[in-house]
Amino acid sequence: MSSLLRPLEDVVLTVKDTDELKMKLISAIIDTNIPPIDKRKLAMNIERCKNTFQIQKLFYNSLLKFEGMGTF
Repeated sequence: MSSLLRPLEDVVLTVKDTDELKMKLISAIIDTNIPPIDKRKLAMNIERCKNTFQIQKLFYNSLLKFEGMGTF
């Protein structure tokens, strides 16, 4: 099963500026069919990240969770 986050992987790997990455990811997540409560939680967690590495780590942990191989 592929996560609805999978198409956003290119954004996570190519955008290097932390603030730009936050904006793009949150905007893209809002446009997905992810349940609203998960969207809010994910957006809040992205906002808390202080650097690109933390956003990437959160993204991949979330990706694994939504694909049924969760790490948290």
